[in-house]
Amino acid sequence: MTSNILLLVVMLVVFYALLILPQRRQQKQRANMMKQLGPGAKILTSSGIFGKVVQVNGDVLTVQIAEGVNIELDNRAVLRIVEPAPQADPA
Repeated sequence: MTSNILLLVVMLVVFYALLILPQRRQQKQRANMMKQLGPGAKILTSSGIFGKVVQVNGDVLTVQIAEGVNIELDNRAVLRIVEPAPQADPA
């Protein structure tokens, strides 16, 4: 009886370590990436398009992909930030 309970506890710990911890770590990394996202940031979208963020309005980004060509994207379409947004000078 106690071996069944012990086996169940071990399986729960393994399940937590293999599934839940990596997902939480990935969510934290994504949240940190979104903090660096702002006007001037150079990004790569999930569809492979490189662009420069022009404006952030909530969850919608306006991204310049060529001179005079702007597109609107959901922020979840950002795969990675190639170059973070420049920081404002504390004057």
